Amino acid sequence: MKTIILSLIFNGLVSLMLVAQNTDWFEKGLDADDPKQQVAFFTKSIEQGNELYAAYYCRAAAKLLLKDAQGAIDDYSKCIEIDSNDVAAYIGRGKAKQDIGVNYQEAVADIVKAKEMAEARSIPIVLYNGFYPKNQDCQGVILFYNKILKFCPDDPAVCNKLGFCYLAMGDDSLAVENFNKSIALQPKKTEAYLGLALVYYYKDDRVKAKRNFKQARALNPKLRQGQNGFESYKKEGYRFSDRDNEALKKMFARWK
Repeated sequence: MKTIILSLIFNGLVSLMLVAQNTDWFEKGLDADDPKQQVAFFTKSIEQGNELYAAYYCRAAAKLLLKDAQGAIDDYSKCIEIDSNDVAAYIGRGKAKQDIGVNYQEAVADIVKAKEMAEARSIPIVLYNGFYPKNQDCQGVILFYNKILKFCPDDPAVCNKLGFCYLAMGDDSLAVENFNKSIALQPKKTEAYLGLALVYYYKDDRVKAKRNFKQARALNPKLRQGQNGFESYKKEGYRFSDRDNEALKKMFARWK
């Protein structure tokens, strides 16, 4: 009997080990909502040598959510070691450096490096790990992005991020100004139209809110799928504050 029990335990452990080895930790990290779980899953992926660049990059984003800016800097630096021409990692590292209050010039240097590489490769800069609306230091973020604008005056992504900064602060006029500038630079900027819809929704101007909301949906097929499409859209990296997220859900429910 003892031998049978030991055999069962051993076989069970072997099965668990095989499951662990076959687990796609990177996919589990993408599916997780808790940043602590994301860090754990992406770390497992890195330990197994799977999706190394993407796992480092995604783990950096999760660490930023956990306020571990130095950890994010380390992971972005790993991305740059793997690919020295990685635009997104330079941008993310620059943002993380800004978060821990290092010399702004050092943070800006990473963004400028990214812009130089982007222009050489003829691709647009996207601030993948830019301002998260849940951050409290809106003034510091605005200062950072305005410094970036000196080097990238015609970057719609920067204008768009500023729009959401001002929206979070309740400065409607500057939010509208930046969202409109973003749209002028890139007419199909879906996120900017959602930003304008939010501004007017909070101002109780339902006509303008609905107009901009419908324009965003017209530009993006996913948003035409309703709330499920909106959730899919956010998985592409678009982040909204809890307040904005709830307001947009109400718009999807009201203006189908």
